[in-house]
Amino acid sequence: MGLCLGIYIVFFTMFGEPVEVIWYPALLCLMVGAVLFVSGFLAFYKRHKELCRIRENIEMLWNDLPAPTDPKEADYQSLLAALGSIRDEEYGRWQSKQAETADYYATWVHQIKAPIAVMRVILQSEDTPSNQELLSELFRIEQYVEMVLYYVRLDENASDLVIEECSLDKIIRQAIRKYAGQFIRSRIRLSYEGTEKTALTDEKWLGFMLEQLLSNAVKYTEKGSVTISVDDENHLIVEDTGIGIAPEDMPRIFEKGFTGYNGRSEKKSTGLGLYLCKSSAKKLGHKISVASQVGKGSRFVIDLNHYDLKAE
Repeated sequence: MGLCLGIYIVFFTMFGEPVEVIWYPALLCLMVGAVLFVSGFLAFYKRHKELCRIRENIEMLWNDLPAPTDPKEADYQSLLAALGSIRDEEYGRWQSKQAETADYYATWVHQIKAPIAVMRVILQSEDTPSNQELLSELFRIEQYVEMVLYYVRLDENASDLVIEECSLDKIIRQAIRKYAGQFIRSRIRLSYEGTEKTALTDEKWLGFMLEQLLSNAVKYTEKGSVTISVDDENHLIVEDTGIGIAPEDMPRIFEKGFTGYNGRSEKKSTGLGLYLCKSSAKKLGHKISVASQVGKGSRFVIDLNHYDLKAE
């Protein structure tokens, strides 16, 4: 607009027109142009804000786009709609495949439990050192099988959860009974004085988290003790006197597949246990943290208060 106005002034000046004849229509054109510019900018800004809102709710994109203002925009929206249809079809196939995979692993876990139970009965029929060793290894197999099931269920919707007020004492004692043989065999003292506290959680998933922490405690504690407690702030604490965690490994211990120095040296770690704990805590709306010193032990804290727990 400025260029056109400049050409207009130069053109009329060349013909010797009075200044009043030149500047009055020029000023009028400038005012009209400013009004048109402001109104155009406001329309653009309004449309920009609307598109930003849609971007933040991208799942509603196809049904919520503003009406196109010209044929070019209509063509772009048509392309987006075609891409959206393809995406929906691919996502539907992916969901179907994921559901089939989850069903397969769930079936496999339940089927594999039968021969494991039979082997356990056979090994318990005779109390010998070799049978005790095999029973210990069989217990580890059971734990790995259970980890598979929880790993597959991890990405399922909240329909898998049963959030209710649960007795922490019941959950803790169930985990202790399950790992009692491992503690006895490793000659590690387990301390737990009981608690009357409750928490809004899922009994099965919280029990699984506690079992993973006890598994690590037994695995990396050569001598000493493991202590389980619940403080006044509803923190479930598992503390051991084991080998501890190297400072350089601390930021990554909850990453999937990360074994750290201890896992590499002991060759016992899958790199999944703590990842599943962290993911399970997030699924439940809890928090998990750790403090550790090499050679002195580790202290895992599950904050049983809820943070951003949303029903899906």
